[in-house]
Amino acid sequence: MRKFVRLCAPITNSGGPTKHFAVVVMPWLGTTVPWFSVAIGLILAAKGSRISFVGETMPFGENRLRFRFVLLCIRYVLSAVREHCTVLDIRRFTSNVASNGSKSTSVSRLAVLNAVWEMRGEMWVHGRTRITDRIRRQLESSVDLIQSFVAGNKFDCIVVPGGVYGSSGIWNEVARANSVRLASFDSGGRGILTVATNGIASQLQDMPRAFSLLKADIKSVEELTFVRNAALAELRRRREGTDRFSSQLRSTASLDTRLNGAVLMALNSPWDSAALGLHSVFDNSAQWIVETIRYLLAATGARVIVRQHPAERFKMSRSSDDYKALIQNQFGADPRVIFIAAADPVNSYDLLDIVSVVVVYTSTIGIEAALNGKIVITPSSSYYSGLGFIWRASSLDQYHAHIINALAGKYMVTTQMKEDALICYYLTQCCNWVSSPFSPEGFVDWIQMPFEDLIKHDGVQITSTAIHDDVPTAFLVHLANARNALRRAQN
Repeated sequence: MRKFVRLCAPITNSGGPTKHFAVVVMPWLGTTVPWFSVAIGLILAAKGSRISFVGETMPFGENRLRFRFVLLCIRYVLSAVREHCTVLDIRRFTSNVASNGSKSTSVSRLAVLNAVWEMRGEMWVHGRTRITDRIRRQLESSVDLIQSFVAGNKFDCIVVPGGVYGSSGIWNEVARANSVRLASFDSGGRGILTVATNGIASQLQDMPRAFSLLKADIKSVEELTFVRNAALAELRRRREGTDRFSSQLRSTASLDTRLNGAVLMALNSPWDSAALGLHSVFDNSAQWIVETIRYLLAATGARVIVRQHPAERFKMSRSSDDYKALIQNQFGADPRVIFIAAADPVNSYDLLDIVSVVVVYTSTIGIEAALNGKIVITPSSSYYSGLGFIWRASSLDQYHAHIINALAGKYMVTTQMKEDALICYYLTQCCNWVSSPFSPEGFVDWIQMPFEDLIKHDGVQITSTAIHDDVPTAFLVHLANARNALRRAQN
């Protein structure tokens, strides 16, 4: 990486400074994430931006030896950048901000979320207090320094990995509190890169803006048809389990007709950063599941299907939470409650065909259900909860009212709602991942590329333009898709 920096650094700042970016470089579980952060900074510098690399050196995680070793590596690499870009150490900024209650609450919340991530779930009790307390102490050592740093400098944008894990969650909240744009990136473990130009990438926080941009950009039936065809083709692949994630299994038998008209609860993997911290009515997913089932059994005659996220059958996505045991402990063998495990040979889309109402947290199936005309209810603040095609609850009473009204047939999914859900689905599933060798997991590929070739790659151009110009990646990918489709049609 040091060799890569030395070879490409003279090319940087070629256009003169325009925008000032702070690029936070921090250890990330021994992965190549810090090198990806450095490369992003150099690519932004090549676009003419002023770059300040910020070494996040406050300890985080239980493996302190690894953390310190990676810090030494980061310092060694950044020392090769100093003559071209500013390099700052967060510890050099003495805290001059008094601690307050809101900071304490924020640190405590992030400590709980990070403990969920580290323990791969919410329900495992043994050791949770120790882990949460350790994370809280580590975050407390960073929060005032980060606050002083952000308040004492003027940046157009701060670029961080993640946005929830470790001190990246502090950077996110402090940037927002100081009205500084925060761009983030995330990697899904399959060489897939997601970028948010203003928010947390894994939680698709750019999507509402991309949704508005695309709706305003569609000017003809042909353009809408292109979007619809692309979305429906991806939906078919997901249903068949042939998409890039291959999470769905085929149903091996016809579904029980007694499930017709049931309520489907579609779960997320509870520790996935895409789902961390988005509850707005309940404290956590376990409470959401139990309280929703309890209300449905008491106030309605509907059956409840609880569908564990099918991706949890894969080791990399598996959680430590046992939802089947949770439901059995709470409701016994109640015949109205049906739990379908991740590895059960049931296709979630076959369930969508027969249920009447879908209740979701942040799962993509909420969008798919809406575009198929199903009533969708959520008590969360997911990226699509405010886009108008589902019913969002911000209080427990409102949540219960939505459930009762939906089962009573008082709600209807309009044609416009279906179209909006389809547009959202197209953006998230067809446009939100950039196809290029430039990702944290692609390190062994892009580190060997000449810097001039790397920055000219179409995917890298989209990533750097999105961050530099604050345009959602999904919208830029759509524009590229539309241009390519037009070119193919003309040929």
